[in-house]
Amino acid sequence: MMESQEKNYCIILAGGVGRRLWPASTTDLPKQFIDFFGTGRTLLQQTFDRFIRFIPLDHIFISTFADYVPIVREQLPEVPEQNILPEPVQLNTAQAAVWGTWHVALRDADARVVVSPADQLIQHEDRFEQQVEKGLEFVASHDQFLALGVRPTQPNTAYGYIQMGEEVNGGGLYKVQSFSEKPAIDYARMFMDSGEFLWNTGIFLWHAQVLGDALAHLSGRPSQNVEALARQMVTIAEEMEYVRSSFSSEMPRSVDLFVLEKCKNVAVQECDFGWADIGCWTSMRECGHKDADGNVVSGQSKVMFMGTQRCMVRLPKEKRAVIAGLDNFLVVENDDVLMICPNDDPDYVRRMINEAQVYFGES
Repeated sequence: MMESQEKNYCIILAGGVGRRLWPASTTDLPKQFIDFFGTGRTLLQQTFDRFIRFIPLDHIFISTFADYVPIVREQLPEVPEQNILPEPVQLNTAQAAVWGTWHVALRDADARVVVSPADQLIQHEDRFEQQVEKGLEFVASHDQFLALGVRPTQPNTAYGYIQMGEEVNGGGLYKVQSFSEKPAIDYARMFMDSGEFLWNTGIFLWHAQVLGDALAHLSGRPSQNVEALARQMVTIAEEMEYVRSSFSSEMPRSVDLFVLEKCKNVAVQECDFGWADIGCWTSMRECGHKDADGNVVSGQSKVMFMGTQRCMVRLPKEKRAVIAGLDNFLVVENDDVLMICPNDDPDYVRRMINEAQVYFGES
């Protein structure tokens, strides 16, 4: 192991349900365990592949809902069993990140940690490696949280926007001036045009003790050595109780809002590794391989398009389909559910999915 890697750890958050990609993503098989683009690797496997390039295998932790542990073991058999953290109840991302950090601290109280969702695409993996390692070096020598951001390419209302403040330490690192989560289109356009904002990638880095100190401050507890604190919790039940008690009713449950809104010592690093979030069907079409008319077919089904453009289609592989006269629609079928709707507004699709799940008794 290279000396620079000895203190580097990774926590992959893989416990979510992926409701905005229903009906392809379900409670039984959420999006992180699906190969949407025919690469032969699921989103979780692709995330692992990116980090194993520069994080030692036994330093990679997977936080997932207990029901999904068998899927994780099947898809990532090389990950040590003790590095798969089974959430007894589905945790939100902030709680899962805290829990994972306690397990890292048991290994090394001086650890620097990168926390990543399991549902992203990265185009330039060499740049990703270089820029994450740069971030890990920063948090090793600064008592700050670090967010990774990328330049917005369009006024997308599905993403969070981080405003860059004064430069910190040079080389594309800035103090976080403000954060706006999923703004209205007019604000998103203004943020993009200003040149002062980055998209939040949802990838965060910190030193284990910095997280411990921040949690102690926010929950009104005295600060403790993070390793000693982690060792006080012997059972999963005790760990869960500590995690829950650290998050009051006013405390954000997402790691994005926890770091960017509640923590004061936060910097952002501007990155250019070709990032995309596979969080909704609109972003899925943007990331997919498009035909001449901008249509994307996810999976192995055979689809004939006639007078159709900018559509997103995912059907069972044995299905054949003819789609004519549609513009910017979503056509997705999985098991006994077929959904057809406009796909130009992520909020509209999200509302439709929520209403459909209530109607079908799946909420």
